[in-house]
Amino acid sequence: MLLCGVLFMMMIGGLPGFEATTREQETSARILAGQIFGGWLAGGLLLLFMLGMTRASFSHLATMLFTPIALILILMLL
Repeated sequence: MLLCGVLFMMMIGGLPGFEATTREQETSARILAGQIFGGWLAGGLLLLFMLGMTRASFSHLATMLFTPIALILILMLL
């Protein structure tokens, strides 16, 4: 869940060191965060399915998908 939060903050420019000053930097930070997120999601699912841990793979999938959604909803409510 921490990785999802960090990647989300990276995408919106909320992390120190990832503040975008130009549109190109903002786009590249968003693409990098998306690549890291997708790789972590796919790699985790592949590894857990290969090890036969189906319940853990569903937990991984739910955590990786619901955490960013929850963060977006919290930010929208503020």
